[in-house]
Amino acid sequence: MGGETIRDILDSGKARLNGQERLILQPNGGEQPLRQWLMENDYRILCEELLRENRFDYEIIVAERDGPVMYTAEELYFGPLQMQARSPAFLVKWQRMLSQKQQTLTDFARARQAVPEEKVQDVARQARWITALLA
Repeated sequence: MGGETIRDILDSGKARLNGQERLILQPNGGEQPLRQWLMENDYRILCEELLRENRFDYEIIVAERDGPVMYTAEELYFGPLQMQARSPAFLVKWQRMLSQKQQTLTDFARARQAVPEEKVQDVARQARWITALLA
């Protein structure tokens, strides 16, 4: 299940959350919007793991409600704890993602129809973040 779906389930069931629970989440993509929801709802990320198995990356996010917490845009994108830990699986994932972002930008430049500038800037920003992370 993707991070957006997990976020939507958590949001629709917010009344059932009493703030004492520990959330153990495994989004298959869409980690950024899920981390955004956690931050907006005062959940601190306690643990993050990235596992790679059979060509697939699996992220596990553990969070508890802990009062207001602020993460930067980059921390929401990469994972605040993963940015610090910089595990081998994490670095390999982002090296691969950088190649994909660079290829996407090349494809945008070759496109017959103009790609919306906002989309180009978004992908370019992500490529810059990844480049800085890997530096």
